[in-house]
Amino acid sequence: MRLDGVPNNAIKAINPVFCVILGPLLQRYLYPGLRQARIRFGPIARMTRAFIAMSGSMAFAAGVQTSIYSRGPCYDEPLACGAADGGTVGNDISAWVQIPIFFFLGLAEILEFTTLAEYSYSEAPTNMRTLVQSLVQVNSGIGSALGMAVSPLSKDLWILYLYTGLAATMIAVASVFWVVFHRYDRNHQ
Repeated sequence: MRLDGVPNNAIKAINPVFCVILGPLLQRYLYPGLRQARIRFGPIARMTRAFIAMSGSMAFAAGVQTSIYSRGPCYDEPLACGAADGGTVGNDISAWVQIPIFFFLGLAEILEFTTLAEYSYSEAPTNMRTLVQSLVQVNSGIGSALGMAVSPLSKDLWILYLYTGLAATMIAVASVFWVVFHRYDRNHQ
């Protein structure tokens, strides 16, 4: 990928920037606007939308990966062909096409993690709040372990299937999550 003069890590650093921007925007405008319009957007609905945003992010990542594989000079073997000049010349596509991935990831993080922390704290008995919050953190650890488990798939050609599989999984999880837990939104204001 062409970096166009931007350090490789700078693209990934946009995710926290989106989180910092989106958090206050959702709190200040989206949630009050939905309340004013009498549209219920409880914690379970927010977390379900987070799964959908995460799925959109992974689907977009699969699309970006497909675009990378459709560009020269190395097509489906980026940095591996002779034209890659020893792995220094990537396929001819701008790294900036990844920006929407990090936007949707940031949106999912704001919708999911802040809502999960708030909801679990408010619904836990007073004497168990610390335990419940620590269980939330254990889930983050499990997610990291799962990420490490699938990381061997993060190589050319397989990564396309990884992103597609993650997108499909997140849609399935969103559906199951909503069916199982949506009734809790009725009891929550």
